[in-house]
Amino acid sequence: MRIALDISSAARAESTGVAMYIRRMLGGFARAGSDHQFTLITRASRWKNLLRRPELPGPNFRHKLFLERMHPLLSRSIDVFHGLDARLPGPWLKVPLVVTIHDVFSALQSEDFASAEFREMKAGRYRDLVARADRIICVSECTRRDVLKTLNPDPAKLRVVHEAGSEEFFARPDAEVQAARARFGLDKPYFLFVGSLNKRKNVPAQVRAFALAREKTKSDMLLAIAGRVGFGGEEIRAAIDAAGSDRVRFLGYVDNALLPALLTGAHGLLFATLYEGFGIPALEAAACGCPVVGSTVGAQPEVLGDASLLADPASVDSIAEQIAKLMVDETLRRSLIEKAQRRAKDFSWEKAGRECLEIYSELA
Repeated sequence: MRIALDISSAARAESTGVAMYIRRMLGGFARAGSDHQFTLITRASRWKNLLRRPELPGPNFRHKLFLERMHPLLSRSIDVFHGLDARLPGPWLKVPLVVTIHDVFSALQSEDFASAEFREMKAGRYRDLVARADRIICVSECTRRDVLKTLNPDPAKLRVVHEAGSEEFFARPDAEVQAARARFGLDKPYFLFVGSLNKRKNVPAQVRAFALAREKTKSDMLLAIAGRVGFGGEEIRAAIDAAGSDRVRFLGYVDNALLPALLTGAHGLLFATLYEGFGIPALEAAACGCPVVGSTVGAQPEVLGDASLLADPASVDSIAEQIAKLMVDETLRRSLIEKAQRRAKDFSWEKAGRECLEIYSELA
């Protein structure tokens, strides 16, 4: 097959969750699809970031700059088009269309986590996607249910293809862990939060829960927070500052190359967010041997289940209770590490690539 993949959202200086998804899917396609030809489309609006496009992962891949409405001949050179970030080209492209939807929670199901203008723009785009796409890939059963409930598409169009953690995430040796801790000044045992600091990530509640668990258990552990500040960031930074540097350390954006060592050294990952369409950071923590305090809502019960401790994200007390368990119960912590590392092996990008190719074959 001749497959076009829209990788525009991966052409950026600092990788978002979607950018990492795209880059890792390319690796999965390279391993699963050596018999196919892949054209990696970058929209012309991203021309300033062309040098930041992912490298070609194999000889059967090529880059193409995409001038929308100016390439009607593209239809003749491909068999299927896959929009990897909930976006499709105009109706002039006369080939089967596949689109990935990561989640619809922030854009459509809640008024608290994005501006009205952003949600209105997203609503229009999603209506167009479900009307024109021949297949809609959802990254979890949770997302599939939300898409069905919110957008009312033809159920026959929907397919679930789970994401995975990066292969770079595995338990690192002690020397590497100690170097990472020294770099960020983590001189005491610590929990780690990883992710964009926006309202959906529930950071203020988790900061308060951590302080409560620390007080109850008489612990001197730290909470290290890694990520860039996003929507609602002022409130989040205020909560971090109020907690004090003796409890909470804000690390800022941390490059992916350093995260495996930080996760390996962490006592646990704090990830009781208000919603995740999949929740890659939790799975990557599991692969590094870092137990997770996750959320009872969204996709986290589906992805890690009993290999993690799940809390009600709307309840500071519930989150604090699970954090406290990890602080004091080393037997429980070791059990969770073993379960989580086994669970992480159930997911891979090669498997995701293979499942996408099976979906394309239904159409081409």
